[in-house]
Amino acid sequence: MGEYGPASTLVERLVARAGKLTLDEAADVYQAHAARLLIQGTGAERLGLVKAHRTAARLGLLREYERGRHAAASAWRRALPETQGPWLMVGAAIANAAGALVVEDRLDDKVFQLLTGPWNQAIGTLVPMGPGMATEERSVSRPRAG
Repeated sequence: MGEYGPASTLVERLVARAGKLTLDEAADVYQAHAARLLIQGTGAERLGLVKAHRTAARLGLLREYERGRHAAASAWRRALPETQGPWLMVGAAIANAAGALVVEDRLDDKVFQLLTGPWNQAIGTLVPMGPGMATEERSVSRPRAG
């Protein structure tokens, strides 16, 4: 297991990408996160974060969860443009996505989509997911069962 648990590769790719966001991409993340908050409310995000935190604790991945969130937000902070903007909200969206990836295989799909949705909508970064997916690319979102 890597630094961020079973999903280390995913989190590492998100962290690396967060450190290279352009101003336009950051604005897209901001808009996607703001829209999510307007539609679902801040309470839904808070509840999603509580569920992700509890899931990480239950799985013994709390350190990895916190480390992933911190690494993603820190990568973004280091890459912050010098212009002023709503960058705290962008950092929160990035941290939410990284944390959700740490526990993605055990997190309720609705909560996972809530926490990764703004990143997916704005960046749409393709990352390998799951065993044997190293050469195959797909979105951060999980496939639907069925």
